[in-house]
Amino acid sequence: MFALTDGVAAIALTLLVLEIKLPSGLRGAALDHALDETWAELGALALSAAVIALFWRVHHTAMRGVVQVDTGLFWLNVTFLALLSLIPFPTSALQDYGDQPLGPALYGGVVGITALVLYAIALRVRLRAGERPGTVPLPSQALVFLASVGIAQLSPMAAMYSWAAVVPLSVLADRLARRRGG
Repeated sequence: MFALTDGVAAIALTLLVLEIKLPSGLRGAALDHALDETWAELGALALSAAVIALFWRVHHTAMRGVVQVDTGLFWLNVTFLALLSLIPFPTSALQDYGDQPLGPALYGGVVGITALVLYAIALRVRLRAGERPGTVPLPSQALVFLASVGIAQLSPMAAMYSWAAVVPLSVLADRLARRRGG
């Protein structure tokens, strides 16, 4: 299962880079303008590369020690990998439509649902190992990104800024889970 996850993550990261292009034949001011436009694409690439890498890391951590994959875990994993491989699409939408509700809403929706599925994987693995559900950190990433779908309808820029809340909320969720795990 790790090899398949590694492959899907590597392909998703590669697809992100393939989206960045400069028109050919540009010179002078037109080339400078095209390069300026590329910065937004590079920002979206950096964000999605970090998201994919973090999903990959959490998946490996959650699946560590799993000896047998039951049917439910198998289908959760397939769903996770399908969503992970989909991330380049909303990244492209974010690049092209970041100033409209569609871009941030689509990105927030896909990333949020992917985080929820990864949470379900971690929860299933821990429960099967006999641990309490409270030892799995709450899916703060999912909550923030899914909330950004609604925020994007009011302000696309505010939706993107809201994603920064993932960092402190994730730290808090991890501390609470460690405290519950004792």
